[in-house]
Amino acid sequence: MTDTTANGFLTAPAQQPMDAPLTGLEQVIEAALADPQHWAAFEALLPRVDLYISPDGATAKGLKAGEVGMRTLRPNEQLELRGVNLDDGRTAAAAFTDPRRLTAVWGEERPIIGMNALALLKLWRDRPVMLNPGAPRVLLFQVEDVANLIAAGEAHAAEQKAGSASRPIGPSSGEVKLSAPDRLPEALLGRLTQAFGTVGGTGVTAAWLARARWSASGQEGWFLDFRTSRPSDEIRAMVQRAVTGLAFGEESLDVSVAPSGGADGVGVRFV
Repeated sequence: MTDTTANGFLTAPAQQPMDAPLTGLEQVIEAALADPQHWAAFEALLPRVDLYISPDGATAKGLKAGEVGMRTLRPNEQLELRGVNLDDGRTAAAAFTDPRRLTAVWGEERPIIGMNALALLKLWRDRPVMLNPGAPRVLLFQVEDVANLIAAGEAHAAEQKAGSASRPIGPSSGEVKLSAPDRLPEALLGRLTQAFGTVGGTGVTAAWLARARWSASGQEGWFLDFRTSRPSDEIRAMVQRAVTGLAFGEESLDVSVAPSGGADGVGVRFV
């Protein structure tokens, strides 16, 4: 770490005042600060939301200034980031609930990485974590607080996995027939659009959502077709976080990742 001085949740419009909640996560934090009984809602969100950091060193190589990227860490990969010096001489890991919070503190020339909040806390379990330094609402989690958040977040993640509200993402075997959906799945499209943004914003140059039917099994569901140079596991992780909490019933959701270019996909293009 480099020392420095100090969903159905939709991101608020850009003109939102910086002293007001910018995201659904920040709204939950505001509610928890006003009434501690809402703190459980914040803990429940950790497996589902992303936090944003400013990378340094090798982690920042290849990232453009002001660009927001998403990361899934490889085994044994190190993560270098900017931190905040505390009065007692320690350095806290600095994370932000929205990229605008980060650029307001460190400027738009810094690259930004978004990662799953629970995964980041696990990386930083041995140090304090400061959430939204420089913002009107700053939270400092001591090491024991981070441990408690990890335990609560893992418990909620296990509940989500065991529940039937969200069907796990995974390829269904056999030949698949794709078609444009008869009715647009507004909630699903909204989540995907929010997660992947505009063309190139997350490294995805194009993406389509189609209805799918697997001939051998008769299974029906949805098929996501991405064009990107990013690894498929990173795209799948972003999709998993985006759709968590949506009800798929007995339907399946499959993801295909291919290099940019080539023939267009089938269905509704959302990037």
